[in-house]
Amino acid sequence: MMTEMVRLRGKALTVCGPVEPAALGKVMMHEHLHSDIYDWGKDELITAERPLLPERRKYLMDNAVPLLKEAREKHGLGAYCDVTMPPWRAWPDLYADVSKAAGVHIVLATGFYRELELGAYWAKTPDRQIWPFVRQSSVEQLEAMCVREIVEGIHGTGVRAGCIKLGSSRAPMTEAEKKTFRAGGRAQKATGVHITTHCTVKGAETRQLAILEDEGVDLARVVIGHVAGHLMDPEYRATMIDWMKRGANFLSTNLGIGDDNGEGWRPLVDAIHGVFDAGHGDKLCFGLDSGYCSESGEFGPMTFLPPHPWLHMFSHTLPAFRRMGLTGEEEDWIMRRNPQRIIPVQ
Repeated sequence: MMTEMVRLRGKALTVCGPVEPAALGKVMMHEHLHSDIYDWGKDELITAERPLLPERRKYLMDNAVPLLKEAREKHGLGAYCDVTMPPWRAWPDLYADVSKAAGVHIVLATGFYRELELGAYWAKTPDRQIWPFVRQSSVEQLEAMCVREIVEGIHGTGVRAGCIKLGSSRAPMTEAEKKTFRAGGRAQKATGVHITTHCTVKGAETRQLAILEDEGVDLARVVIGHVAGHLMDPEYRATMIDWMKRGANFLSTNLGIGDDNGEGWRPLVDAIHGVFDAGHGDKLCFGLDSGYCSESGEFGPMTFLPPHPWLHMFSHTLPAFRRMGLTGEEEDWIMRRNPQRIIPVQ
């Protein structure tokens, strides 16, 4: 690990600087304040980060800050991991301003998104399937970018990334995705921050973890994301528990509670009980995957989850899970203890 990062061991690296783990409070591990991917007016993929226009900054300060503040004041939210990668994040200073205004710590990601299936979302042509910088760069160049954003700061602002986001679309990874995982794994070893992934397809977690393990990453520093469906599959859950035995952590997301009062999520609560019974409840986390984006249209609140970003976890999701039997101890491990172990530099 780099000398600068050794000094940060045991601290969570937030956009406003390092803090003690206990300061994080309850943590949502996978959210997006600003994920501006596609300019639908110009029909162009956004390929470079730029300072925000005043109206975009005002929109987020006016809309996101009150929600985060309410989540802190009424429900004890202390921090969230913002896992939008370049070039679709906001300019770094916005995260510091939002964090200070809301009183919520933000752990910002560096890293790379998955290679989308051709025709999905904005990937209308092959050149739009992944950030062009990924195709154009070597593993070493991608690693250097991540390390620089963690150690030195992003775009000269002094705001530092505190985690690494990686992703793959299918179980068999593309060559570009393999390159990002090797780069991200090496950056993790150099800096000690944790890796968080996009992993919606069963089998993808094994490919992701195998590459990271091959790069020498301690799997306890890895959070495999979007795995609620994996956990709810009784047969597949055994595979995940095998990985938990080797240290890997797993993150359930997109936990929207609809008109059925959450009954569709009962198998997840039952699965969580099973993981705790197996002795691996310390490997589970929650996130909503909520915020503001331009994934399917003009920039605005994400439409694939019920309103409101961040607050829905506390107003709907956790109360419904409690009704289904999620215990206070299980919730405390998932929302507080586990994130406070995972996030700090190690």
